[in-house]
Amino acid sequence: MGLFSKKQESEEQIAERLCKDAGHVIEMFKSVFTKPQGFDARSAVIFVSALTGYACHQAVVANKEPVQLLETNDGRKFYFGDSVNKYLLESKLNTVGMVAAVTGISADDIHAIVINCVSVIGDNSYTIGGVNPDWLYKEIKNCWNGIYNNMTGRYCKSPSEWPILFGIVTQNIVNIAVSGGAPKEEAGKLSAEAMIYMSKYDDDSLL
Repeated sequence: MGLFSKKQESEEQIAERLCKDAGHVIEMFKSVFTKPQGFDARSAVIFVSALTGYACHQAVVANKEPVQLLETNDGRKFYFGDSVNKYLLESKLNTVGMVAAVTGISADDIHAIVINCVSVIGDNSYTIGGVNPDWLYKEIKNCWNGIYNNMTGRYCKSPSEWPILFGIVTQNIVNIAVSGGAPKEEAGKLSAEAMIYMSKYDDDSLL
């Protein structure tokens, strides 16, 4: 160890660094969700927000942080605990907070979404804005694996940065949706719901 160790970056410095690369991810998703009739804002918000929830869960797994396992009657497994909530809801640059900052959804709104997501875990009739969560999980996992080497793993110095990177991406995608006419509060709540619910998922959550 040298006499002078490198000063650790603050969350704000990490975010500033990641913002430079987040633009590449944002442009990719803008391209993916732009159809001949225009930008598919609802699908983009759901997918990218769900990917951010997945990033929160994957950071916990990669860092070997503790989780609380909930197993439903049909054998499906979902993950809870402070480690996941730290990235989602509690850290200075938590992912839900990034979306709340640009949509104005309140702490009460977020609390209600958390309670609802917990109450419907394992409910086979539940959808995220009309999208089946099992299908969505498989799609975002494929996306995660597909962009990891060229984007996520390249831009982030550690797993703890994954949620920050995708929180920035989600914040921008939600902003684009709102700028295009999507109701601000609805977009914020939908984004938070997708993030929170999908952060609980793992392969054993699937039917």
